[in-house]
Amino acid sequence: MSQDIVQIKLKIDIPQDKWLAKLNKKYPELNFYILSKFLIDDKTGLTLYQINGPSVTRFISDFKEKSTKISSQILFEGEELVLFNVKVVDPWILNALVKTELLIIYPILVKAGKIRIEAITDRFKVDHFMIQLEKNGIKAAIESIGYYYKSALLTSRQNEILNIASKNGYFDIPRRISLTEFAKTLHISKSALSETMRRIYKRLAESYLQSSS
Repeated sequence: MSQDIVQIKLKIDIPQDKWLAKLNKKYPELNFYILSKFLIDDKTGLTLYQINGPSVTRFISDFKEKSTKISSQILFEGEELVLFNVKVVDPWILNALVKTELLIIYPILVKAGKIRIEAITDRFKVDHFMIQLEKNGIKAAIESIGYYYKSALLTSRQNEILNIASKNGYFDIPRRISLTEFAKTLHISKSALSETMRRIYKRLAESYLQSSS
């Protein structure tokens, strides 16, 4: 079972003395996201944040006041969006991620003083990560966990038709083959092919919207 691939959601408490915990709770109407995290060295890390919402201007003022003792750089500042880097001393989550080789899905949501991490990984890496957090006195909980199954986006027939359509110029502008001509090459009716193509488009569109949301 140790080699099983799982899809997991973790909820990690941010220490109350950290600026992120304080401001995240103070501005619950804002959306806090961590876009990336990486280690500079064993004791220092760099985190890229995105904060957006109607009260960003007040947040920026508060952040600048509270971050006088930390190294940060604002990359973009707008009325409802700010992007900034923060250099972190003692990057406890980053160190735990590196030690356990746990690859997480970005962006990471920060809400109600908690970091919400999602990952698709080996089950034993999750256990190792939780142990590392516990050693550092960090409270964490598993919100959900389950085996990861990646189903095929299209059926084998749909995939075959999509490839034939592409090779025959059905998607070219202008088209090199009409729907009627395409149906004849497949030895099916025009209406049957039209229905199949609509199903293919629907699956591809749904997949795109899910991945971009």
